[in-house]
Amino acid sequence: MRARSLAKTVAKSFLAAIAVSVAVAAPASARDIRVALDQAFPIRLAEAAEGVAIGNPSIAGVSVQNDHLLFVTGRSYGATNLVVVGANNRVLYNGRVEVVADETNVVMVTRGAETARLECTPLCRPRPDIGDGAEASDAINSQITNRASTASR
Repeated sequence: MRARSLAKTVAKSFLAAIAVSVAVAAPASARDIRVALDQAFPIRLAEAAEGVAIGNPSIAGVSVQNDHLLFVTGRSYGATNLVVVGANNRVLYNGRVEVVADETNVVMVTRGAETARLECTPLCRPRPDIGDGAEASDAINSQITNRASTASR
């Protein structure tokens, strides 16, 4: 009888430990958004949106395609929140937006204190990023600006 009670206690403790580990491993919220820098993430709404607010617009931007479709774009690294309200100021969406680096096919080159990134898809080309050395960033940004001004003529 005592062995059966001990077995029940051990089983309950085991199940409690599993529940705690599942809670720790689960994401913070199913509504959280992870979007890469300079990428867009679509949000489809079941109801029409009447108001949209982003906590820090320097971290992420929101583009309203129509009253049922929004796009969240990563502007700089960090985290903020997004709130969307519908009719009668009812909250349709409230979640955290985290802007992360898209390091797919990226090679980082460090020379002394200078850092530069190359995107290799399949040829390696410079890819300026926040935190790169000023010399590399200035050269790439100058080339991009010159190319854009030539294309708009």
